[in-house]
Amino acid sequence: MTSEAPTPTIDQAHSLRHCEQLGLELREYREHAGLDAAEVAEHLSWPQTRLDATEEGTRRVTAADLKALLSLYEVTGTEAKRLRALRARASNEPPAATVPARYRQFHELQSAATEQRTYAPTLLPPILQTDDYATAVNEHGPRSDQQTTADLAKYHVQQSAWLLNREQPFELHVVLGEAALYNIAGSSRTMLRQLDQLARLVKLPHVHFQILPFAECGHTTTETGFTLLTGKQPHPWLCTNDLLATTCTDAPVTVSTHQAAFDTLTTRALNRGGSIDRLHAIRRSHATSSQRRPDVNTEVCRRLRTKFNLTIDELAAAFDCSTETIGRHLTTYKATDALAEPSPTHAS
Repeated sequence: MTSEAPTPTIDQAHSLRHCEQLGLELREYREHAGLDAAEVAEHLSWPQTRLDATEEGTRRVTAADLKALLSLYEVTGTEAKRLRALRARASNEPPAATVPARYRQFHELQSAATEQRTYAPTLLPPILQTDDYATAVNEHGPRSDQQTTADLAKYHVQQSAWLLNREQPFELHVVLGEAALYNIAGSSRTMLRQLDQLARLVKLPHVHFQILPFAECGHTTTETGFTLLTGKQPHPWLCTNDLLATTCTDAPVTVSTHQAAFDTLTTRALNRGGSIDRLHAIRRSHATSSQRRPDVNTEVCRRLRTKFNLTIDELAAAFDCSTETIGRHLTTYKATDALAEPSPTHAS
């Protein structure tokens, strides 16, 4: 495009994140093309909020999104190439959020890492958590950073989603204690959704997942969790987390000891296929245990369904249980109800 659309000044560009700079330039190209936001959203069949978030720099712009916008604004040549390069840089930025003080060093190291190895004995690590699970885990933690539970959970989940879905994601190897899959955080519904999320994540090619079964939990290396981060730094870093602090060190002796411990854990844990099979079996056991709960009145459930035409999801929210539980209460009881159900198609 041979237009004279304004671009941010050097001072502006240096003070903005790449995603914000891209959004600002896209808005200026839109205005230069004589289009208002509503017209663009309608033309692209986008919700208005999607375009607004794009121009505010608060959402990731995909290559397809940028291509559509550049075509509509008739931006070509070197300008289009420059904006595509800017989008690529923006996609490698961590989420825009206030980093809690206790996690600042850890997340700086994590963002720069090319490999993360984590052992989590009793709870799923933040990088695998859903919003609801993260909220439940953090609700009893310290609040010295003055952030709400929801804010802290949202930050963790945003950071994790960016790390696992960026264009060049790092290698993640998690050894998960079997207890972590039975240790319910929040409601049964929260746990079922968390396990479904985990089943999706372990299918990613850069995610290596193993379960350390209960039979191996007496080993001396399994008492506390830890994370090893490897990147461009001269030495790997060891990070540990407790109720009060997140501690990071690159002390060679400490790091090498935990590296050896992690190697031992991987040999004692189930292999990938066995771990995925165990995950699905545990998910089925959670679904079974949540079925036909005594605190869910079957008759009331059925009346709400027939009289008010409530959906399964609405009934699950009303009774604070899983959709599997509602499904059982809406059907005639069978002797096989005590058996575990198959896991959902997307988790098998």
